[in-house]
Amino acid sequence: SHEEAPWSSITFTGTRHEVALRFSGREAVEVGEEFIAALPDHEFRIPGQLVADASVREVDHRFGADEKMEATCVLLLLEES
Repeated sequence: SHEEAPWSSITFTGTRHEVALRFSGREAVEVGEEFIAALPDHEFRIPGQLVADASVREVDHRFGADEKMEATCVLLLLEES
């Protein structure tokens, strides 16, 4: 799922994005773990936007025969001037 909300400060305007991702199965969960480890340091290239912050807010990992992981990520995008 994805939610978007306007965001602004005295000097910047942009949007705050909250993205919930679900990884199902052992292999998908391994990819999800790599994703959440890499997200905070990832160099985004989005024309006209600067990613000021990218973080993982919450992770729910369920082990067993039907292994699943859900990760909620938050990104703050600022408009480049």
